[in-house]
Amino acid sequence: MSSENGRAATGDSPRRHRRRWPWILLGCFVLLLGIAAASGFATYQLYKQAKTVEADLSTAKHELGLLSVQVSTGDQAGIQASSERALAATTHANQTVQGRLWAIGAYVPFIGQNVAAVRDATEATDILVRDAVPVGVRLLTNLRPEKIKLAGGGIDLAPFQAAMKDLPSLNAAFAEAQQKVAGIDRKALLPIVDQAIGQLLTVIDQTAPTLQRVQSVMPTLLKIAGGDGPRHYLLIFQNNAEIRATGGNPAVSMVVTVDNGRVTFDSQANSTTFASAGRNAQFASLPAETLALYLKTVNRNSQDFTMTPDFPTTAQLFENLWQQTSGTRPDGVVSVDPVVFAEMLSVAGPFRAGDGTEIGADNAVKALLSDAYARYPTGPESNAFFADVASRGFLHLTTPTWDPMKMLAVLQKAAGEQRVYLAFSRADEQAMAVEYGLDGALRADNKTKTQLGIYLNDYSVGKLEYYLKTSVSAACDVGKRTATVTMTLASSVPSSPLDYYVLGLRNGSYGLSGRDMMIDVLFFAPPGAKIVATTPSTGDVKSLNRAGVEKGNTAISRTIALRQGHTRTVAYTVQLPEGPLGALELRHTPTVTDTPVTIDANCGALMGSASK
Repeated sequence: MSSENGRAATGDSPRRHRRRWPWILLGCFVLLLGIAAASGFATYQLYKQAKTVEADLSTAKHELGLLSVQVSTGDQAGIQASSERALAATTHANQTVQGRLWAIGAYVPFIGQNVAAVRDATEATDILVRDAVPVGVRLLTNLRPEKIKLAGGGIDLAPFQAAMKDLPSLNAAFAEAQQKVAGIDRKALLPIVDQAIGQLLTVIDQTAPTLQRVQSVMPTLLKIAGGDGPRHYLLIFQNNAEIRATGGNPAVSMVVTVDNGRVTFDSQANSTTFASAGRNAQFASLPAETLALYLKTVNRNSQDFTMTPDFPTTAQLFENLWQQTSGTRPDGVVSVDPVVFAEMLSVAGPFRAGDGTEIGADNAVKALLSDAYARYPTGPESNAFFADVASRGFLHLTTPTWDPMKMLAVLQKAAGEQRVYLAFSRADEQAMAVEYGLDGALRADNKTKTQLGIYLNDYSVGKLEYYLKTSVSAACDVGKRTATVTMTLASSVPSSPLDYYVLGLRNGSYGLSGRDMMIDVLFFAPPGAKIVATTPSTGDVKSLNRAGVEKGNTAISRTIALRQGHTRTVAYTVQLPEGPLGALELRHTPTVTDTPVTIDANCGALMGSASK
């Protein structure tokens, strides 16, 4: 987090924010002076000063451009020299624009607002170079990967704890710069000036609230990382090849301990580990109207805990199961899938499994969700392979030699694809997961978001969904206050030999080939809404039709057969309740591949700006 802050504070060096700083706006402004300002000696002097300021800011731009390289190489002498020269240049530029000519020019008709805007932008730039750049450089230097890496796995929290002391001053610098440019009326500026100043305003407007938020959440993040004592987290890995509502069969899980940033592996389990717990035991008491939506094993069998799209319920089930089987209760539950794992390896690089297989970004999904069943055709064999990959991969990822900003970008993308979910036992930590949309919860109301979703649960008892691709769309009728969500499902199951473990175990009982997918499709309406139509209107197996309510959300389940190599479309329409509605939040089950999502403009008109 703090590394990101440092980048923002330094203008992110020349690569990212080169165009955002107002280095060239004065060069453009000089042309405006020649056209619009009064003639005479004052105009000539103002022209000369503008050229001087332009040169100063160009010098500052060059010196700041050197900082990213100097920080990355640890060139402390270069950092010091470039920082001093940049500050000297912006200080001189700021002193120049404080002169009487600039004060008078601000009141000249036609160009006055442009003169004032250039002056304010220069002042804001000087503030950031004077007060934000030194702090940002210090943060970037202290948060370099080689400095925060802990031997054996984990992150040294000391630099982040030190950053907490720097964040207030960094925030203050951006707040002061924001105040300097707050009076600029961009509508009154000439386009060439507005374009240049707009880039600076974007930097300030985006960075200032981000820094404030970082300062707010950093204490919570440090606690999650064991900053005030050891934390124990359960990691579950959802197997999309046997699809479930929030991803897949969570056949492999592990408990890790995080103590002051150091991460250690405690224990690991798979579906057979929990057999002793008894399939007749209920690990959470769910209402009858909720149980009616699922197989009766949803709260009894760990492989089915992810059949509900409500991740807090899944987390509760796992927490209760671990407490019963191990005597310990985790401080939180984290869910990811192999696609997330592969994306993380694109940053961290490949590693070798115990059998010598190299696992990297290009082959992780195939190796885990397809090749493994051919190489290890029995459940115990494949479970052992998954456990080995999970433990070795975990160690590989928790020994950070990678770029933290790139890893953050990967995790943000995965979260946007609904592949990452978090549940914490402490209220402040869970509130953060909710705020960032990582809780995976069914919403209890429509105040901030109106949540609709199509979720998939494998009924075949196989691993056929490795070959499943989906797309989702939403269309709305403003006048009728209805929303229709559609999902297209395409099967690419090959005719080449597949392991028995992959084929649908239940299919023969319903007259289907082992290569056909049987999928329970769940349609969920938001609180207060009513499902008025579904496609298909009834499932392919009518005896498996289900309906119920989960946390105030009405839902219907239809079981469909997706034949080998075929495509099917499923959909449902809801009558939305009266009154104001939050923006549409469209949820779906993530598959092995990315799911394209489209939302028509009418949904925004009916429910506000849509989110996916």
